[in-house]
Amino acid sequence: MTKHILALTASSLLILTLTGCATQQADIAAVDQGLNTAQAVKSADLTGLLTQQLGVTPTQAAGGAGALFQVAQSKMSVGDFQQLTQSVPEVNGLIKSVTQSKPSGLSQIASGASALIGDESNTLGAAADLYSTFESLGLSGDMVSQFAPVITDYVSKNATPYLTKALTSALTGL
Repeated sequence: MTKHILALTASSLLILTLTGCATQQADIAAVDQGLNTAQAVKSADLTGLLTQQLGVTPTQAAGGAGALFQVAQSKMSVGDFQQLTQSVPEVNGLIKSVTQSKPSGLSQIASGASALIGDESNTLGAAADLYSTFESLGLSGDMVSQFAPVITDYVSKNATPYLTKALTSALTGL
């Protein structure tokens, strides 16, 4: 009988130890998963988001986003754009990543057309420059319409609704 009690006690201790180890392993796995999630959120910057969602390279993502922010900067008030750069700090870096291409003949014609129709914000010229920049990045012009909603959605999660609306308005018609 003593042997049975010892065997039961030993078995119980072994089960408790294994259960504790399994619980500890589960806790460690949960912590690891939490760290991985936090790292994923941290690395989910705008360039990474564009790369993931649109299947473009990081260089194309940064250049395209920077080009769109350049257009927004030219159409938004100075104060609104400054608030945007405070809410989304990577905007300035993205703008700096844009390689300036020479104005194309189409861009110059579009700017002239904007002036003729009284469009002081030069929407046609800005659109032509934007499409030219996208093409220099190896992107088709129709990618502009795919970049814009990803960018405005990202901004909406990092800035006020007012700034999101101002950005959306600045990018409308491109």
